[in-house]
Parts: sequence; structure tokens; C-alpha cells
Amino acid sequence: MLDVLLVTCLAAVAPQGPRAGLAEAVAVRGEPELSPAAALSSARQKAAEHVLEQWRHRADLALGVERPFWLPEVLAEPQVRRWLADLPLERMVVQVDREDRERVHEFGNSYQTTLWVAEDPRVVDQHGRLLRSQLRRLERTVAVRYGGVVGAWVLLGLGIGWLDRLSRGYMTGRLRLLGLLAGVAIPAVAFTL
Repeated sequence: MLDVLLVTCLAAVAPQGPRAGLAEAVAVRGEPELSPAAALSSARQKAAEHVLEQWRHRADLALGVERPFWLPEVLAEPQVRRWLADLPLERMVVQVDREDRERVHEFGNSYQTTLWVAEDPRVVDQHGRLLRSQLRRLERTVAVRYGGVVGAWVLLGLGIGWLDRLSRGYMTGRLRLLGLLAGVAIPAVAFTL
């Protein structure tokens, strides 16, 4: 009975797992450098690359889920790349721990820094919402452009039909060619602007 009581008390007092910040932390090791400052800079750069890769993966998932079938990936991908380029990578992670290693070589010392970094869940949620709002804004913009192209095609068809009727069929071939060229040019102009 005393054994059970002791085990229960120790289980309640002793921590059952790693701290919350350390549980989600990822070790990022920088390149070996010739100075401690360069080693720290290398580790920070690797941490930024790690975070960018995580966000690129999240953006691809959001693009796969949020993108409707009528929105071409050719139009959505540059928007996602611009959004990723604007991310403040340094402010998106918290440094949980740091380990500096010094090695002695015959040419001198080399230094290597390992950072344990974790993402703040609130920042992840906030930037996830920003990405989804960017994608919704892109959807609205593309839908308006699609509507503009269809409206321009209708007006072009009516105008060419009216001109053909006005010329009593003498310019039908030229008008159709002009309409075809203008019909191809309208979407190109609408989606490059």
C-alpha cells in the first residue's frame, strides 16, 4: 500500500514530458564557421530557411484546399510566391535553446551553432488567415476578370454582327478575322494587367 502511495505522489510531482516550448522545438544546425558570430548567423539563416520551407508546405496545402477549379494554378502560384517573399521570417519563430560547439583544428578553431526554434501557434494562425484572405482576394479578382472577358466577347460579337449587317455582308471574312484576333487579345490583355 505504501508503494502505491509513493508511486502516485511521485507521478503527480514529477513532470510527465518535456515542456510545451521544447516539445515543438526543432533543432537547426548552422554550418561550421571560423567565428562565433558567423556561426550564429549561419544558424539563423538555416532557421529562416526551415521556417520558409514549413510555410511553403502550408501554402501548397492551402492552395490545394482553397483554390477553386476555375482558378488556374498559373495565376495562383505567383500570388503565393509574393506572399511568401513578404513573410517576416525572423519574427515567426522563437529561439528556445542554443548550443555552441567549438572545435580545435590545426589551422585554428571552428564554431558551429545549433538553435532550437519553435513557431508560435498564434503567429501561425494569424499568417494562415492572411494567406487564406489573399487567396480569396485573388479569387474575386480573377472572377471579375473572367466576367470582363465574357462581357467584352459579347460586346465584340454584337459589334461585329452589327457591322456585318451594316455592310450587307461585303466584309464578313475581314470582320470575322478581326473579331477572332480581338477575341484572342482580350483575355491576354485582361490577365497580364
